[in-house]
Amino acid sequence: MADTEKRKDPEKIGRGRMWREYRNEVLAALAIIVVVIGVAFWVNNFFYGFDPTEIAIRDTTVQNGEKKEPAKAEFKQSDDWRLILVNRDHPLEEEYSGELTELRYGQSVDSRIYPDLQAMFDEMRADGLSPKVSEGYRSREDQAQKLSDKIEDYISYGKSREEATELALARVEEPGTCEHETGMCVDISSEEEDNESSSEVWKWMDENGSRYGFIKRYPYDKSDITGIKGEPWHYRYVGAEAAEEIMEKGITLEEYLGAAPRSGRSD
Repeated sequence: MADTEKRKDPEKIGRGRMWREYRNEVLAALAIIVVVIGVAFWVNNFFYGFDPTEIAIRDTTVQNGEKKEPAKAEFKQSDDWRLILVNRDHPLEEEYSGELTELRYGQSVDSRIYPDLQAMFDEMRADGLSPKVSEGYRSREDQAQKLSDKIEDYISYGKSREEATELALARVEEPGTCEHETGMCVDISSEEEDNESSSEVWKWMDENGSRYGFIKRYPYDKSDITGIKGEPWHYRYVGAEAAEEIMEKGITLEEYLGAAPRSGRSD
């Protein structure tokens, strides 16, 4: 009786052996799968620069069944005074307090840009043109008055003050958001004061102004980025290095500095 109890059931022994073999096969298969996945990720990362963490980051943008756009990096103004960005999204923190140089027709510019502006005008005159700065530095008080005058103009046409203000803001920048307040931009025309002569000046500026550090600030085809519908007469000083890159690539100051696009308006 004792010998019989010590004997093991052959059928049970067979099932145990099969289970161990099956378990070993499963573990081996799992190990192979893990190795294949690891190799695949390594190859993908080596050839394509794929980062698995990107998946986790993107997945976190979907919350409660709604896709959320990743937060945009906050724009930081350049330390270079020539590259300060001024628009409705990036107003001036303080009113201009630098040194101004007065020009021939009563306009003024930041004294730091005057040498390049004068040298540029000298070359234009040598080429037979008659450039003129029709608008330069504008104080915050002057900008406020310009906006107020435009509002009153619309009111005189029968618009309510609310309607007039909305229309005026589509044409004139609010104080603190106008680039003229930096003293680094100029509206250029011709002393002859006719469209043809002014167009020749603008053409020369588009082709040569970057050598002196000036860019066409508000191209017609970039209004969705600059927020201004297009001003062929408005040029901004950014320094020769930045100006040549901006004009060569056909981009805006916003794009050059990595600032977010804005909705189109006219100054």
